[in-house]
Amino acid sequence: MSEKRTPEQIEADLVRTREELASSVDELSTMLDPRVQLKEAKENISSAAKNAVDDVTAKAGSVLDRVKAGDPKVIGILGAGAAAVAAVIALAARRS
Repeated sequence: MSEKRTPEQIEADLVRTREELASSVDELSTMLDPRVQLKEAKENISSAAKNAVDDVTAKAGSVLDRVKAGDPKVIGILGAGAAAVAAVIALAARRS
């Protein structure tokens, strides 16, 4: 059988439950606030951009190191890319 609770204990439980409910509602309100969501989205985008820049910088450094080391494959790829860019520029200039 359950133990009997006093009216004071019941009232204390009700007060605690109301406070917990109010806290939960406040948390949900904050989570669903468009300003909070916008701030979090900006932080996520900023973090993703920084990671992308770091990744590109690391890869560019690796390519430059390979060019400095005389890697013929990388030098050939860069040369072919430069030739393609030059061809596109020449075609665009000819059409103008």
